[in-house]
Amino acid sequence: MPWFVYKDDLFIPVDIKALTINEAVSAGLPIAREVLGVVDRYCLYEVGGEVIIEYWRDKELSVKLIYANDPARALMRFYDAERSGLVRCSSVS
Repeated sequence: MPWFVYKDDLFIPVDIKALTINEAVSAGLPIAREVLGVVDRYCLYEVGGEVIIEYWRDKELSVKLIYANDPARALMRFYDAERSGLVRCSSVS
C-alpha cells in the first residue's frame, strides 16, 4: 500500500519506509515539521491494515500521513472514528 501526505485537501504520494507504527510516526515527523514548523502531538488511527497519523501544531494546524490504497475512503473512516472517540493521541517528545 502507498503512503500519502494529506494537506490543503490534496493527497500527495510520499516515499515512507516503515514496518511498525513507531517507525511510521518517526518517518512522518520530518514531513510534518516541514509543513507545520513545530509538531506538538500526533493522533493515531489504525484499522484493517490502514494507518492514519495526524500531526498537530497547537490546536489549529494539522497534516496527516495516510497508509491506504484509497486514502479518501480511509480519511472518511478516520473522521468517523474521531467522532466516536476511537483515535488516540500522544505528545511528541
